[in-house]
Amino acid sequence: MEGIEEAAADVLAISERQDLRPKDKIARLLACGNALFKTASALVSNVQGSRYVVVYCVSDEVEVDPGTEFGLGDTYCVHTLNAEAPLAFHKAGSSEIAGHPCYEMFRLETYIGAPIKIGGTPWGTVNFTAIEAREPFAPPELELMAALSEAVGRELIAAGQAASMRSGDSVT
Repeated sequence: MEGIEEAAADVLAISERQDLRPKDKIARLLACGNALFKTASALVSNVQGSRYVVVYCVSDEVEVDPGTEFGLGDTYCVHTLNAEAPLAFHKAGSSEIAGHPCYEMFRLETYIGAPIKIGGTPWGTVNFTAIEAREPFAPPELELMAALSEAVGRELIAAGQAASMRSGDSVT
């Protein structure tokens, strides 16, 4: 698929940069994902029980402040965590999640996300969304989503955020 190889190389290049702080790498990874998946917003969340807490946001539409909380059940990420793998919807309004609270509230048609695992344990999610529908996601895009999730997880560990969030500290 056109662009996937370049995007995978970009993810690797960002991850290997020694001149960037982990939070800057995460921001670049999210921007890279928005460009590749043709989405407008990217979020990294920490999930604590039924709480979905925004940790990072990169958006061309609406910035969501770190520390903003949603009920996990009100997010598409609940499905991603249940799937334990990358999950995508290219036209949510005509899919099995059309009645989901997230669709009802925000009318997000495009969603692709993956769980972030720290030490093999689910920690949260990384996801990309847009209000416009798009063509169906191809298997290589889901594979790249998994690689993005792993890269973000490594940077959360490097930033010391994975341990602090797990213990319930506030988002900074």
